[in-house]
Amino acid sequence: MTAMLTALLAGTAVVAADVCPKAPPGMQAYQDEIVGWVKWGVLAILAVSFFASVGMLIWGRVTHHPKGARLGFDGLMICIVGAILFVAGWAIVSGIVGSGCGGGAAPSPSPSALG
Repeated sequence: MTAMLTALLAGTAVVAADVCPKAPPGMQAYQDEIVGWVKWGVLAILAVSFFASVGMLIWGRVTHHPKGARLGFDGLMICIVGAILFVAGWAIVSGIVGSGCGGGAAPSPSPSALG
């Protein structure tokens, strides 16, 4: 019974791995434009907040204002975490959506390579 269930589940996993997500016809141009705007928007927000945080940090240090320096440092840390989340989120979405079929599973070794 266990062997039959294992074989059934293994076959289902192979069938599920062969599914390629694809945008509906005519949507690829809109998807590319939206993704491009989102990427540039996130990069612009990160750049502006980074420079504003550096300015706040410098202002806090020059004027010996502890809260200003702390806010600048906190802003820098938020920028770094935001950049990491952006890159990680983009990798996760790219892994789910992919760039087409054929790149998912590793090729199985040939019989001559095994022995």
